[in-house]
Amino acid sequence: MKFDASSLPVCLVTLKGEGLSESQLRDLGQFTVRNQMAGIPGASVPPAFGGRYRQIMVYVDPLKLEAHQLSVMDVVRTVNEANLILPAGDVKIGPYDYNIYANNQINAMKDIDMVPLKTVGQASVLVADVGKAQDASQIQYNKVRINSQPSVYIPVLKQGGDANTIAVVDGVKSVISPGRLLDVPKQLVTQVVFDQSLFVRTAIETLVHEGSIGLVLTGVLILVFLGSMRATAAVFLSIPLSALAAFIALGLGGSTVNSMILGGLALAFSRLIDNSVVVLENIFRHLEMGEPPEVAAERGGQEVALPVLAATLTTVVVFFPVTFLYGVSRFLFSALALSVVLSLFASYFVAMTVVPLFCAKLIKGHLPAEAGDPKSESPGGRPPNPNKRGWGQRFNGWFNHKFHGMLDRYEATLNIGLLRPLATVLGITGLFVFSLALYPMLGKSYFPRTDPSQFVMSVKAPSGTRLEITDQLVGQVEDLVRSVVPERDLKIIVSNIGTTPGFNSILNPNSCPSTAVVQVGLNEGHRLSSFAYMNLVRERLRSQLPQVSAYFQTGGLVDAIINQGIPAPLD
Repeated sequence: MKFDASSLPVCLVTLKGEGLSESQLRDLGQFTVRNQMAGIPGASVPPAFGGRYRQIMVYVDPLKLEAHQLSVMDVVRTVNEANLILPAGDVKIGPYDYNIYANNQINAMKDIDMVPLKTVGQASVLVADVGKAQDASQIQYNKVRINSQPSVYIPVLKQGGDANTIAVVDGVKSVISPGRLLDVPKQLVTQVVFDQSLFVRTAIETLVHEGSIGLVLTGVLILVFLGSMRATAAVFLSIPLSALAAFIALGLGGSTVNSMILGGLALAFSRLIDNSVVVLENIFRHLEMGEPPEVAAERGGQEVALPVLAATLTTVVVFFPVTFLYGVSRFLFSALALSVVLSLFASYFVAMTVVPLFCAKLIKGHLPAEAGDPKSESPGGRPPNPNKRGWGQRFNGWFNHKFHGMLDRYEATLNIGLLRPLATVLGITGLFVFSLALYPMLGKSYFPRTDPSQFVMSVKAPSGTRLEITDQLVGQVEDLVRSVVPERDLKIIVSNIGTTPGFNSILNPNSCPSTAVVQVGLNEGHRLSSFAYMNLVRERLRSQLPQVSAYFQTGGLVDAIINQGIPAPLD
């Protein structure tokens, strides 16, 4: 199994059911549910956490063993030899040669009690004479509690960084949905918790929301300034076409859509329309000069091609120093810079090709909307009747009149500054120096802090504490969390106590039976932030359980990946 900084659980699948023991839950999770989830594309499903590993145990009485002159190893050796599958040769039937085995495995637990250990005279000494067989379990080193109930959970990871988080989580939800799991009891309840794909879904929803707002506001401004619905439609093409071109280039380069790429597109959205607006405004200037649409589109695009390219390159070159970053910063911000650069170049291509073509074919001759302008006169030389103009034209004329008045006032203010250059420069420099005094008041962090609607506590009891005592302490910690977090805000509490022997230990953050991890999930729209609840729980834990040491994390996927998967506080 591949393991790197991104090999962190994208979700947890919890198992619980009324009347099901810990051994039954572990068997269902390990051998039934896990096997059915193994076929999900891009998912890596390690063994289950929690529960008891079922095992048939033979308990013997040392006094009875001594009376029959037997040892414990005699019992072990005899039971093993009585529970075998041995080859018994082969048989040739038709064109095939079949292997034959003698199945001497014990089918029922009561049969173990009837296994003879030795024969004395005419009587045999059975297992039942020195002890008894029980359906029990191995010594438990790991325990999972879900809302204070002993349970089992299965973590689901991505297979490397190329797998899609949303596709993996959707595949898990599809497999464990009611009625889809096979060979499981009806009372078994499965649930997907701590879904990390919510971060990606939120990023996509935010991008669509912000992009839509940007499109609408830009369209309104273009409509107000130019007074043309078709010109507004031309600008509406720039953002989706630029984003589409960026996605195509990223796909050809083998990149995937992630939070940083989406953040880069959100950052570039406000810049993508600038090139189209500049070209569109220059084309409209030629249209107002009386040129045909085809000529105006060609000349208007050619005149601003070099300035628009220079403005695009000026923005692109800002992201060049990202190539000198190293470590996690390089992997994070390289994706952001790549999405910005690709989308900006795509916006320049759209502005130089699609916008002039749109104007040449779909926009007719344009006349100024202000009454009294010579260019707005009718063919008879008379000014058009204002009452015959539509409400849009009347609004555009009113706006242009007010806008020109604002330009006149701006020109007057600018002249005052130009006439007093020394005072203007000193005033601007003073404002700049004053703004530097505000810098120490700003907080500093490596990455913007987000509220993941969850937090994680790494709890440690005194060294050497046995699993049962740690379990009791974790129960007290859970009760403390419930006393701090209101019921309407608390969604789920999942506790992982102790370590797991074997391969699964590399995915367990605990190191010994005296350590535990408590994950707290919050409902959407919780009253206080995750960080506020963390502070309240930390203070209450310090005063009520001083023998327990703990440190807190947000539990979000972003912080964990930035810290390369190391469960340690990161500022």
